[in-house]
Amino acid sequence: MSALPNDPPGGSERGRDFTERLALLLSQYREFGEPEQDDVVAAGSSGNVRSLGRARKVSVSMPEELTAAVQRRVGRGAFSQYVTDAVSRQLELDLLAELSGLLDAEHGPVPEEFLAEARAAWPDVE
Repeated sequence: MSALPNDPPGGSERGRDFTERLALLLSQYREFGEPEQDDVVAAGSSGNVRSLGRARKVSVSMPEELTAAVQRRVGRGAFSQYVTDAVSRQLELDLLAELSGLLDAEHGPVPEEFLAEARAAWPDVE
């Protein structure tokens, strides 16, 4: 059986592999953003964090200077929410980077002319 014109290079087996990896990545992203109905934790003052479910106490080692800087910035009572916000954003960035890698591997890098067009449309964005 030959690859169809819309099949990715390498034929339909590679396409299925890509589709399965993409589906897994999207399901991880959806799970990240969809809390259980009764397990809602309120978003922090920034409002950037989706409700992530029940809180669970964990121990994390951080440099003293970083800990002190966070405490000065938000106070002791908001420390956990601040760290939760940061980890939430990092997880989202990691998932987006993984998606970008999958798309680059499957379709190649974005052509420079498209990047130039995007930069022209949004000149204030770095």
